[in-house]
Amino acid sequence: MKLLFYLSGEFEDLAAIEAETFLKMFDGESENIDTQMVIGKCSDEIVTCLYRFGLIHEASRHLFSCSSLDELKDGFESMEIPDGALCVRVRNIGKRRVDSLRLERELGRILWKKGAKISVSKPDHVLRVYISNRIHVGILLHETDRKQFLLRRPDLKPFFRPGAILPRLARSLVNIAGIKNGILLDPMCGTGTILVEAGLVDLDFLGIEAYKVIAKGCAINLRYYGLPANVVTGDVKSMGLGDESVDGIVTDFPYLQSTKSLGETHELYSLALQEFSRVMRGENRAIFLTNLDVDDLVNEHFKIEHKLYQRLHKSLTRRIYVCRKL
Repeated sequence: MKLLFYLSGEFEDLAAIEAETFLKMFDGESENIDTQMVIGKCSDEIVTCLYRFGLIHEASRHLFSCSSLDELKDGFESMEIPDGALCVRVRNIGKRRVDSLRLERELGRILWKKGAKISVSKPDHVLRVYISNRIHVGILLHETDRKQFLLRRPDLKPFFRPGAILPRLARSLVNIAGIKNGILLDPMCGTGTILVEAGLVDLDFLGIEAYKVIAKGCAINLRYYGLPANVVTGDVKSMGLGDESVDGIVTDFPYLQSTKSLGETHELYSLALQEFSRVMRGENRAIFLTNLDVDDLVNEHFKIEHKLYQRLHKSLTRRIYVCRKL
Protein backbone atom coordinates (compact mmCIF):
# COMPACT_ATOMS: atom_id res chain seq x y z
CA MET A 1 0.00 0.00 0.00
CA LYS A 2 1.23 3.48 -0.86
CA LEU A 3 0.14 6.18 1.59
CA LEU A 4 0.05 9.95 1.93
CA PHE A 5 0.45 11.34 5.43
CA TYR A 6 -0.72 14.92 5.98
CA LEU A 7 1.25 16.30 8.94
CA SER A 8 0.67 18.91 11.58
CA GLY A 9 2.44 22.17 10.81
CA GLU A 10 2.76 22.85 14.53
CA PHE A 11 5.76 20.51 14.93
CA GLU A 12 6.34 19.23 11.42
CA ASP A 13 9.76 17.63 12.00
CA LEU A 14 8.43 15.48 14.83
CA ALA A 15 5.30 14.60 12.83
CA ALA A 16 7.50 13.42 9.95
CA ILE A 17 9.42 11.12 12.32
CA GLU A 18 6.08 9.77 13.57
CA ALA A 19 4.95 9.01 9.99
CA GLU A 20 8.25 7.37 9.08
CA THR A 21 8.06 5.26 12.26
CA PHE A 22 4.63 3.95 11.29
CA LEU A 23 5.91 3.01 7.83
CA LYS A 24 8.88 1.11 9.32
CA MET A 25 6.64 -0.63 11.87
CA PHE A 26 4.71 -2.08 8.95
CA ASP A 27 7.66 -3.18 6.81
CA GLY A 28 7.87 -0.03 4.70
CA GLU A 29 9.74 3.21 4.29
CA SER A 30 9.20 6.78 3.18
CA GLU A 31 9.81 7.59 -0.48
CA ASN A 32 9.20 11.32 -0.59
CA ILE A 33 8.80 14.22 1.82
CA ASP A 34 7.09 17.51 0.95
CA THR A 35 5.86 20.39 3.09
CA GLN A 36 3.57 18.76 5.70
CA MET A 37 3.52 15.56 3.63
CA VAL A 38 5.23 12.17 3.84
CA ILE A 39 4.68 9.56 1.12
CA GLY A 40 5.68 5.93 1.56
CA LYS A 41 4.89 2.26 1.09
CA CYS A 42 4.11 -0.35 3.75
CA SER A 43 1.93 -3.39 4.40
CA ASP A 44 -1.87 -3.11 4.43
CA GLU A 45 -1.83 -3.99 8.15
CA ILE A 46 -1.18 -0.34 8.94
CA VAL A 47 -4.88 0.49 8.49
CA THR A 48 -5.56 -1.20 11.85
CA CYS A 49 -3.39 1.39 13.63
CA LEU A 50 -4.34 4.70 12.02
CA TYR A 51 -6.39 5.61 15.10
CA ARG A 52 -3.11 5.95 17.00
CA PHE A 53 -2.03 9.15 15.21
CA GLY A 54 -0.82 12.12 17.23
CA LEU A 55 0.73 14.80 15.01
CA ILE A 56 -0.49 13.19 11.77
CA HIS A 57 -3.74 14.82 10.67
CA GLU A 58 -4.74 12.46 7.86
CA ALA A 59 -3.74 9.34 5.95
CA SER A 60 -4.83 8.72 2.36
CA ARG A 61 -4.20 5.95 -0.15
CA HIS A 62 -1.86 7.58 -2.65
CA LEU A 63 -3.10 7.79 -6.24
CA PHE A 64 -0.62 10.11 -7.93
CA SER A 65 1.50 13.23 -7.53
CA CYS A 66 2.19 15.95 -10.07
CA SER A 67 3.66 19.43 -10.47
CA SER A 68 0.94 21.55 -12.08
CA LEU A 69 -2.82 22.06 -12.15
CA ASP A 70 -2.90 20.95 -15.80
CA GLU A 71 -1.22 17.66 -14.82
CA LEU A 72 -3.69 17.34 -11.94
CA LYS A 73 -6.66 17.62 -14.29
CA ASP A 74 -5.05 15.16 -16.72
CA GLY A 75 -4.64 12.75 -13.80
CA PHE A 76 -8.34 13.02 -12.97
CA GLU A 77 -9.20 12.44 -16.65
CA SER A 78 -7.27 9.15 -16.62
CA MET A 79 -8.11 8.09 -13.08
CA GLU A 80 -9.82 4.76 -12.40
CA ILE A 81 -13.06 5.70 -10.65
CA PRO A 82 -13.73 3.86 -7.37
CA ASP A 83 -17.17 2.40 -6.72
CA GLY A 84 -19.62 4.51 -4.74
CA ALA A 85 -20.29 8.22 -4.40
CA LEU A 86 -17.30 10.56 -4.54
CA CYS A 87 -16.41 13.96 -3.15
CA VAL A 88 -13.33 16.05 -3.97
CA ARG A 89 -11.69 18.11 -1.23
CA VAL A 90 -8.71 20.42 -1.88
CA ARG A 91 -6.36 21.55 0.88
CA ASN A 92 -3.76 24.31 0.55
CA ILE A 93 -0.79 23.45 2.74
CA GLY A 94 2.26 24.84 0.95
CA LYS A 95 3.21 28.32 -0.22
CA ARG A 96 1.16 27.84 -3.38
CA ARG A 97 -2.46 28.89 -3.09
CA VAL A 98 -5.42 27.97 -5.27
CA ASP A 99 -9.13 28.70 -5.11
CA SER A 100 -10.01 25.41 -3.41
CA LEU A 101 -13.80 25.58 -3.95
CA ARG A 102 -13.41 26.36 -7.64
CA LEU A 103 -10.86 23.57 -8.12
CA GLU A 104 -13.09 21.09 -6.26
CA ARG A 105 -15.94 21.87 -8.65
CA GLU A 106 -13.70 21.54 -11.72
CA LEU A 107 -12.30 18.20 -10.62
CA GLY A 108 -15.75 16.92 -9.58
CA ARG A 109 -17.07 17.89 -13.00
CA ILE A 110 -14.31 15.86 -14.68
CA LEU A 111 -15.26 12.79 -12.65
CA TRP A 112 -19.00 13.34 -13.25
CA LYS A 113 -18.44 13.44 -17.01
CA LYS A 114 -16.59 10.11 -16.68
CA GLY A 115 -19.68 8.59 -15.06
CA ALA A 116 -18.84 8.98 -11.37
CA LYS A 117 -21.56 9.60 -8.80
CA ILE A 118 -20.81 12.82 -6.92
CA SER A 119 -22.11 13.44 -3.40
CA VAL A 120 -20.86 16.34 -1.29
CA SER A 121 -22.95 15.47 1.78
CA LYS A 122 -22.69 11.66 1.93
CA PRO A 123 -19.70 10.43 -0.06
CA ASP A 124 -18.44 6.87 0.13
CA HIS A 125 -14.97 8.11 -0.79
CA VAL A 126 -13.27 11.48 -0.30
CA LEU A 127 -10.61 12.31 -2.89
CA ARG A 128 -8.04 14.46 -1.12
CA VAL A 129 -5.98 16.91 -3.19
CA TYR A 130 -3.09 18.41 -1.20
CA ILE A 131 -1.51 21.52 -2.74
CA SER A 132 2.00 21.51 -1.27
CA ASN A 133 5.23 22.26 -3.17
CA ARG A 134 3.94 19.53 -5.46
CA ILE A 135 0.35 18.30 -5.76
CA HIS A 136 -0.62 14.98 -4.17
CA VAL A 137 -3.86 13.05 -4.63
CA GLY A 138 -5.25 10.21 -2.53
CA ILE A 139 -8.37 8.53 -1.21
CA LEU A 140 -8.89 9.51 2.42
CA LEU A 141 -8.53 6.58 4.84
CA HIS A 142 -8.37 8.32 8.20
CA GLU A 143 -8.82 11.78 9.69
CA THR A 144 -7.54 12.28 13.23
CA ASP A 145 -10.02 13.64 15.76
CA ARG A 146 -7.91 16.49 17.12
CA LYS A 147 -10.56 17.62 19.60
CA GLN A 148 -9.89 14.53 21.73
CA PHE A 149 -6.48 15.92 22.68
CA LEU A 150 -7.98 19.22 23.81
CA LEU A 151 -10.43 17.31 26.00
CA ARG A 152 -7.47 15.58 27.67
CA ARG A 153 -5.56 18.75 28.44
CA PRO A 154 -3.53 18.39 31.65
CA ASP A 155 -5.61 21.02 33.49
CA LEU A 156 -8.82 19.11 32.73
CA LYS A 157 -7.61 15.90 34.37
CA PRO A 158 -8.72 15.08 37.94
CA PHE A 159 -5.13 15.39 39.20
CA PHE A 160 -3.17 18.31 37.81
CA ARG A 161 0.32 19.68 38.26
CA PRO A 162 1.85 22.45 36.10
CA GLY A 163 4.47 21.52 33.53
CA ALA A 164 2.86 18.40 32.02
CA ILE A 165 3.35 17.97 28.28
CA LEU A 166 0.35 18.21 25.98
CA PRO A 167 -1.50 15.02 24.96
CA ARG A 168 -0.88 15.42 21.20
CA LEU A 169 2.86 15.63 21.77
CA ALA A 170 2.74 12.71 24.21
CA ARG A 171 0.79 10.60 21.69
CA SER A 172 3.29 11.35 18.94
CA LEU A 173 6.22 10.40 21.19
CA VAL A 174 4.49 7.15 22.17
CA ASN A 175 4.10 6.35 18.47
CA ILE A 176 7.72 7.23 17.73
CA ALA A 177 8.76 4.58 20.27
CA GLY A 178 7.71 2.20 17.48
CA ILE A 179 5.98 -0.44 19.60
CA LYS A 180 3.38 -2.53 17.77
CA ASN A 181 2.59 -4.65 20.80
CA GLY A 182 4.51 -4.54 24.03
CA ILE A 183 5.31 -2.58 27.17
CA LEU A 184 6.05 1.12 27.23
CA LEU A 185 7.77 2.51 30.32
CA ASP A 186 7.64 6.06 31.62
CA PRO A 187 10.10 6.04 34.54
CA MET A 188 9.35 9.65 35.57
CA CYS A 189 5.64 9.60 34.83
CA GLY A 190 4.36 12.57 36.83
CA THR A 191 0.62 12.98 36.38
CA GLY A 192 0.55 10.32 33.68
CA THR A 193 0.03 12.11 30.36
CA ILE A 194 2.35 9.75 28.48
CA LEU A 195 0.87 6.67 30.17
CA VAL A 196 -2.69 7.74 29.31
CA GLU A 197 -1.80 8.15 25.64
CA ALA A 198 -0.04 4.78 25.60
CA GLY A 199 -3.04 3.08 27.18
CA LEU A 200 -5.47 4.67 24.74
CA VAL A 201 -3.58 3.15 21.80
CA ASP A 202 -3.81 -0.28 23.45
CA LEU A 203 -0.21 -0.61 24.59
CA ASP A 204 0.72 -2.17 27.90
CA PHE A 205 2.47 0.39 30.08
CA LEU A 206 4.21 0.96 33.38
CA GLY A 207 4.89 4.21 35.20
CA ILE A 208 7.41 4.96 37.92
CA GLU A 209 7.20 8.15 39.98
CA ALA A 210 9.54 9.35 42.74
CA TYR A 211 6.89 11.08 44.85
CA LYS A 212 4.11 9.08 46.45
CA VAL A 213 1.49 11.84 46.29
CA ILE A 214 2.07 12.32 42.56
CA ALA A 215 2.05 8.56 41.93
CA LYS A 216 -1.36 8.39 43.62
CA GLY A 217 -2.57 11.30 41.49
CA CYS A 218 -1.29 9.55 38.36
CA ALA A 219 -3.29 6.46 39.32
CA ILE A 220 -6.41 8.62 39.68
CA ASN A 221 -5.89 10.02 36.16
CA LEU A 222 -5.36 6.57 34.66
CA ARG A 223 -8.55 5.22 36.21
CA TYR A 224 -10.43 8.32 35.02
CA TYR A 225 -9.76 7.18 31.43
CA GLY A 226 -10.66 3.58 32.15
CA LEU A 227 -7.04 2.41 32.24
CA PRO A 228 -5.26 0.23 34.80
CA ALA A 229 -3.35 2.12 37.50
CA ASN A 230 0.01 0.67 36.46
CA VAL A 231 2.15 3.11 38.41
CA VAL A 232 4.54 2.52 41.30
CA THR A 233 6.68 4.70 43.52
CA GLY A 234 10.35 4.31 42.71
CA ASP A 235 13.67 5.86 41.70
CA VAL A 236 14.59 6.23 38.03
CA LYS A 237 18.26 5.75 38.98
CA SER A 238 17.53 2.26 40.30
CA MET A 239 14.20 1.05 38.97
CA GLY A 240 14.12 -2.49 40.28
CA LEU A 241 12.92 -3.90 36.93
CA GLY A 242 14.37 -6.95 35.25
CA ASP A 243 16.93 -6.71 32.47
CA GLU A 244 15.34 -6.25 29.01
CA SER A 245 11.85 -6.17 30.49
CA VAL A 246 10.29 -3.28 28.48
CA ASP A 247 9.96 -2.55 24.75
CA GLY A 248 10.44 1.20 24.79
CA ILE A 249 10.76 4.26 27.01
CA VAL A 250 9.15 7.68 26.73
CA THR A 251 9.68 10.16 29.55
CA ASP A 252 10.05 13.81 30.49
CA PHE A 253 13.03 14.57 32.75
CA PRO A 254 12.39 17.07 35.54
CA TYR A 255 13.77 20.42 34.51
CA LEU A 256 16.85 21.82 36.22
CA GLN A 257 15.11 23.72 38.99
CA SER A 258 13.19 20.57 39.98
CA THR A 259 16.10 18.14 40.35
CA LYS A 260 17.68 19.18 43.64
CA SER A 261 15.85 16.65 45.80
CA LEU A 262 16.65 13.87 43.32
CA GLY A 263 20.42 14.35 43.43
CA GLU A 264 22.95 16.12 41.28
CA THR A 265 21.96 16.63 37.67
CA HIS A 266 24.90 14.69 36.22
CA GLU A 267 24.22 11.74 38.50
CA LEU A 268 20.52 11.75 37.63
CA TYR A 269 21.12 11.59 33.88
CA SER A 270 24.07 9.22 34.01
CA LEU A 271 22.37 6.62 36.20
CA ALA A 272 18.95 7.03 34.58
CA LEU A 273 20.31 6.49 31.07
CA GLN A 274 22.26 3.46 32.28
CA GLU A 275 19.00 2.07 33.68
CA PHE A 276 17.13 2.85 30.45
CA SER A 277 19.63 0.76 28.52
CA ARG A 278 19.51 -2.10 31.02
CA VAL A 279 15.73 -2.53 31.11
CA MET A 280 15.10 -2.14 27.35
CA ARG A 281 14.84 -5.10 25.01
CA GLY A 282 16.93 -5.33 21.87
CA GLU A 283 17.85 -2.23 19.90
CA ASN A 284 14.65 -0.40 20.74
CA ARG A 285 14.01 3.29 21.22
CA ALA A 286 14.18 5.53 24.26
CA ILE A 287 12.67 8.99 23.85
CA PHE A 288 13.06 11.68 26.45
CA LEU A 289 12.50 15.40 26.92
CA THR A 290 14.87 17.66 28.81
CA ASN A 291 15.97 21.28 29.07
CA LEU A 292 19.65 20.25 28.90
CA ASP A 293 22.12 19.15 26.23
CA VAL A 294 23.29 15.74 27.43
CA ASP A 295 24.65 14.21 24.22
CA ASP A 296 27.85 12.90 25.82
CA LEU A 297 25.93 10.99 28.49
CA VAL A 298 23.43 9.64 25.97
CA ASN A 299 26.16 8.41 23.63
CA GLU A 300 27.46 6.05 26.32
CA HIS A 301 24.39 3.84 25.91
CA PHE A 302 22.41 5.01 22.88
CA LYS A 303 22.72 6.23 19.33
CA ILE A 304 21.00 9.60 18.94
CA GLU A 305 18.77 9.24 15.87
CA HIS A 306 17.09 12.62 16.19
CA LYS A 307 17.47 15.65 18.43
CA LEU A 308 14.81 18.33 18.09
CA TYR A 309 14.31 21.66 19.80
CA GLN A 310 11.00 23.14 20.94
CA ARG A 311 11.02 26.70 22.27
CA LEU A 312 8.47 26.95 25.07
CA HIS A 313 9.26 30.54 26.08
CA LYS A 314 12.25 32.89 25.99
CA SER A 315 13.99 31.24 28.93
CA LEU A 316 13.17 27.60 28.18
CA THR A 317 13.89 25.47 25.12
CA ARG A 318 12.95 21.81 25.31
CA ARG A 319 15.19 19.14 23.75
CA ILE A 320 13.58 15.99 22.41
CA TYR A 321 15.98 13.07 22.12
CA VAL A 322 15.01 10.07 19.98
CA CYS A 323 17.59 7.37 20.73
CA ARG A 324 18.26 3.78 19.74
CA LYS A 325 19.80 1.36 22.22
CA LEU A 326 23.33 0.30 21.27
